[in-house]
Amino acid sequence: MKRKLIFIVLIAVFMAGTANAQNEKDGFAKLNQKEYSAAKQIFSALLKSDPKNAVALYGMGEYYYNTGKMDSAKVFYQNGLDASSSNAYNYVGLGKIASLSDPAAAEGYFSSAVKKSKKDVGALVAIAKFYYQKTPKNLAEAKRYVDMATAIDGQNGPAFFLSGLINVDQSNTSAAALDFDRSIYFDPNNLDAYLYASQIMIATRNVAQATSYLNKALAINPKFWPAYKALGELNYSTQKYKDAITNFEIYYKNISPPDLDITHYAYSLFFDKQYDKATELINKLLAKNPNDYFLLRLLGYIDFETKDLVNGKAVMDKFFTLVPADKILTDDYAYYGKMQSASGNDSLAIANYMLALKKDSTQFQMYDEIAKSYNKLKQYDKGLEYTNLYFSKKPNMSPADYFNFGKAYYTTANSLVDKKDSLVQNMDKATKLAMHQADSLKELSYYQKADSLFAKVEELAPTSYLGSFWRGRVNSAIDKETTLGLAKPFYEKALEIIIADPVKYKAAITEAYAYLGFYYYVKDDKATSMDYWKKLLELDPENQKAQEAVKTLEKK
Repeated sequence: MKRKLIFIVLIAVFMAGTANAQNEKDGFAKLNQKEYSAAKQIFSALLKSDPKNAVALYGMGEYYYNTGKMDSAKVFYQNGLDASSSNAYNYVGLGKIASLSDPAAAEGYFSSAVKKSKKDVGALVAIAKFYYQKTPKNLAEAKRYVDMATAIDGQNGPAFFLSGLINVDQSNTSAAALDFDRSIYFDPNNLDAYLYASQIMIATRNVAQATSYLNKALAINPKFWPAYKALGELNYSTQKYKDAITNFEIYYKNISPPDLDITHYAYSLFFDKQYDKATELINKLLAKNPNDYFLLRLLGYIDFETKDLVNGKAVMDKFFTLVPADKILTDDYAYYGKMQSASGNDSLAIANYMLALKKDSTQFQMYDEIAKSYNKLKQYDKGLEYTNLYFSKKPNMSPADYFNFGKAYYTTANSLVDKKDSLVQNMDKATKLAMHQADSLKELSYYQKADSLFAKVEELAPTSYLGSFWRGRVNSAIDKETTLGLAKPFYEKALEIIIADPVKYKAAITEAYAYLGFYYYVKDDKATSMDYWKKLLELDPENQKAQEAVKTLEKK
């Protein structure tokens, strides 16, 4: 939860009750946005106008503190204290510097700040912020000072904002959400409060409310760039990749210094099939860090999708040498397997699909990929075994699923026919007979299973010709001599659907006419047989089988 919420750290510092407040607040706003040069420019201008401006001196001290120049920071904090001993903030600044070498002296400065702050709790919030930002964080002290601040001023937005951050760190999500809402209520311009409130809503899957917070922040300041990244991440998580790309592009175009965390931006481009753009982005980053396995992973995926199999294999080979074993994803093995299958290495492909299943046994689609690879290796029985596993685990089977399942049985049955035809030549009679009996029984069972699956297609998709047409094919294979006419009703039913579009369904109509022409020939119904063969010739005048059939019938 904590890592999800704090993906950008932008801690607000708020000043109140001083002269030139607007200009000073502008300077602190720039500090909060880490626009340090702009902040320095504002405070320098203020000090040029009034060298004794204690708030501006504190601002310059904060500039140097945040840029790691502690000696310069100390000078400005001290100058601020000299300019106005009643200004509590410069005590806080000196306390932060003292904490680096003398914690006891730091506590003394903080105590003075508390005494000087009176009803202005900003100094208390600044101390709380210091403890919150320490490494490691001192959440107990941060909370103690925040509680002091809210006890004095129950309407202090910055105090509630920091309280929210503390509650996030302590996994008190509900309390944090309430704190951020209070911060927004008492200080509607606190953009970071909207940002963090949105992250809590994202973590609780309240997408609409998360979006609302971010849009409100952008309505206040359209240049609040972190909100665009947050929207991009939100769009990515809800698979709205085009919107994600739009928001990520605004963010990455404007953020400074550059944010190198482009993973979800690149993946959004990938899922939106903007492969060229994704590749260009990834290659720029790989030029700086060629061993970034996150980027290599996605580049390998893109190479497969764009059919650059040679480069893709090289990329994935390198990826697997770099990625820690516990960081390998199921998709890594799956894509590697698909790449090997596409390159003709189906044995290796199967090994990787198996690793994908070992990684995540719920990825039932891997069974389908394994089946395809076994079929390419002409190991049809193994292919059918995994096809059965695939469809046994696939929920909500569609007519297309039943159709493909039926084709798997039909294809495997046909492979047994081919196997018998190729092996019988050099066998003795006893072996031939035994093989034929075993394979014929299996073949018949496969055809019957295919027929039942195509019947399911007929039932679920009655306006489609495919169920009936393929039942015709299956029954034609069972009734090889066409003596029983098992395929006849199915081809006739298919014809009722496809005859309306002879151009689109020419091949299927040709097959149906040829079967029916032969069926009636076997039944010695010359007239009806001739009728079907002539219909076929009207459809395909060059069809040799029809031409020969007509000649044969004319001789009778």
